[in-house]
Amino acid sequence: MNRPLCNIAIVVNLTKAGSRELTDSLVQICQDSGVNYKLTEEFPYPANFLDGMDVCFSVGGDGTLLSLLDESISHGVPVAGIGLGKLGFLATLSPENLQDSLPALLRGDYRVCRRSLIGYREEGGGERLALNDLIVKSGVNGRIGQFSVVCGKEKVADFGSDGIVFSTPTGSTAYNLAAGGPITHPQADVILMTPISSHSLTSRPLVFPSNCTLQVTGRKDDCSPVVFADGAEAFPHPPIFPLELFVSTKTFPLMETLDHSYFRVLRNKLKWG
Repeated sequence: MNRPLCNIAIVVNLTKAGSRELTDSLVQICQDSGVNYKLTEEFPYPANFLDGMDVCFSVGGDGTLLSLLDESISHGVPVAGIGLGKLGFLATLSPENLQDSLPALLRGDYRVCRRSLIGYREEGGGERLALNDLIVKSGVNGRIGQFSVVCGKEKVADFGSDGIVFSTPTGSTAYNLAAGGPITHPQADVILMTPISSHSLTSRPLVFPSNCTLQVTGRKDDCSPVVFADGAEAFPHPPIFPLELFVSTKTFPLMETLDHSYFRVLRNKLKWG
């Protein structure tokens, strides 16, 4: 058993239906259990909000949890998602079972799963992180983009497509899945690459090992490609190519109940029966 959780941070997305009622229940359980907690409804949330915390509960959808990535890694604080989104593959706690699962978790009945991250940098820049995916797309809607991918020192291929999704195993059930990529168990240490609406019938998803560094280039005479990390713009300025992608040495701590099952989540969310 792990040590009990004594200092709890709660981040709430009030745009999600039911978030107020769920937060009230969460706060009541914390009070009944005698733990310290602090709560914010602000977005973006205050700087260093997770400093000194044992865990952060994210009340909302996957986007709410993804916004905690850098803060969680910086302070070494695991995050537990309470899902109110449509799919919520990152959520490890169910609103319906909160009254049963949360007290045990506060007592120390939990595990922390370390999820792999895509590290990426533009030419001359420092490492940035993505938990789900990094997406390179054509800079003009309706216009095909031209991209080249290199693995190590070996050229992979040139792609004429609307873009390319580079995904972690955690993000394999997000844009990667919608683009036709494979679902990958979160313990796999790989990067997935899936072209988006490729203009070649032979373009297929690829899986790269963790020791492989990828370089992505947009054709110079093409419109400037745009880059998104976990659904937000990856850089505060137009990216400087080539981009370098790799499995980061850093990981994201996701807290789970002891009976959490990845395959049960897949069955429920994807209606596999």
